[in-house]
Amino acid sequence: MVVISELSGGSNGGDPYKNPQEEEEEVNQNENPQEVVEVNLAPVTQELPKGVMEIIVARVPICYYLKLTHVCRAFRQLIASQQLFLTRLRHGVTESVLYALISLPALDTRRWFILHRSNMSSRFIRIYSSFPPTFPGSAAVTIGHKIYVVGGYVGFLQPLTDAIVIDCRFNTWRYLPNMQRARFYAAAGVIDGKIYVIGGRKKQDDDWIEVFDVELEIWETVPSQCPNDASASGIFGTSVVMQGRIFILDHLSCLAYEPRQGLWQSWGLESQLKRLWRPFSCAVRDLLYCLDLTLSLGHPIVVYYPNELVWRPLMGVSTSQLPMHSYDHWSKMVNFGGKLLILGGYHGRVHDVCCVEIALETRQGGQIWGNVESTSLVYTDDLHSACIEICLTVTVKFEQLVDTREQVEMKMNTVI
Repeated sequence: MVVISELSGGSNGGDPYKNPQEEEEEVNQNENPQEVVEVNLAPVTQELPKGVMEIIVARVPICYYLKLTHVCRAFRQLIASQQLFLTRLRHGVTESVLYALISLPALDTRRWFILHRSNMSSRFIRIYSSFPPTFPGSAAVTIGHKIYVVGGYVGFLQPLTDAIVIDCRFNTWRYLPNMQRARFYAAAGVIDGKIYVIGGRKKQDDDWIEVFDVELEIWETVPSQCPNDASASGIFGTSVVMQGRIFILDHLSCLAYEPRQGLWQSWGLESQLKRLWRPFSCAVRDLLYCLDLTLSLGHPIVVYYPNELVWRPLMGVSTSQLPMHSYDHWSKMVNFGGKLLILGGYHGRVHDVCCVEIALETRQGGQIWGNVESTSLVYTDDLHSACIEICLTVTVKFEQLVDTREQVEMKMNTVI
């Protein structure tokens, strides 16, 4: 409940038809003027209808919700309710939210952040709610409004079987059943609503691939003949999902696994894919985007077309529009609701992270053009260098949060 208080007295209160001199004379005529402590009337409260408050808050981006919970108890209760998401559903509200796991290697700490975006600039806001321990070498994927984080290592590269899920509606989390095999720096991707985790351990045919059924919450190993080109260690640089396949960047080759038929493909050092693919990359609409520091195609960003097995430049973006001083495995390129986000170290301030947002457009002839919409300093630390270990987009589609409107209303009535 939002309460609006109104105090009478002074220039904003009292009898509007009396001047200040008349009010003063009335006070002086009081029998015991020394007992007059306050002439203001009691506060008048006006309640903002709950339905109106739901509509207002429903249209507020999720990145503001953490701050709204500190305003009052009414906001906390509303933001934690299913009713708010039903209201967002009714009004057709959807949004993309960027989550980042930022580490400070000097302090051995890892913290989750949300990218707060406005018309003027963007910046990372730390999530202060109780988030799970996340280990180096973890793999992460998203399904709907959830982030799944698996594996990682502790100590001297001791792999883990841990698996957790984060509900981005409320920034809550819980443990999932452990994987059957410990893994770190594995490849991961979502195909047909299931999570496939590949490698992250010594190569062997019987358990190199593991799949998680998110509905049944069951892990199963997938027997598969490992490709000969794959590194024996199973430690991968990066992976993306395109055209129903999980593409993997390996040390000496590129791999692709198609889960529906269990088929593998591989491309060696001399292939077009291996020629320009680096860890600093992401997939947008089944095309692979990557930074090309050599400018081999005359532009800093290149696009790989898997159907044609060819790289082409992203037109319209120049090196002068990318004010980063470093592009390494700690930097990230992210698909943000169909746009391209680039995050990396900022020129002149080695401890800062800059974000460049690029809108993509396909023009005549299939050529893709980029338009730099914003450049923002999103993270700064005067003492320690920051590394982005995980960066991904959660697309909160509210029709996925509830089965039907009637079912949610039944649940709400049951609770009431």
